[in-house]
Amino acid sequence: MKAIDSMWFNTLQGSFGLVLGENEVGKRTLYGGVARGFDQKADEQEILSWGNKVNIDMMESLIAKTKKGKA
Repeated sequence: MKAIDSMWFNTLQGSFGLVLGENEVGKRTLYGGVARGFDQKADEQEILSWGNKVNIDMMESLIAKTKKGKA
């Protein structure tokens, strides 16, 4: 699986990344996980290998709640 894009959140406790991966047949999946934060390419591959699949519907619902007037 290859990394298409990534987003990182860095804190004093470490780095958390969201990595969009694409498999051999072109299927894309978003993964999240904690990484060391020293080498982006290595961290992306670690998350693609060992991270958790992100539930897109749950993320969209959470994002929608940030919009004014949404409960």
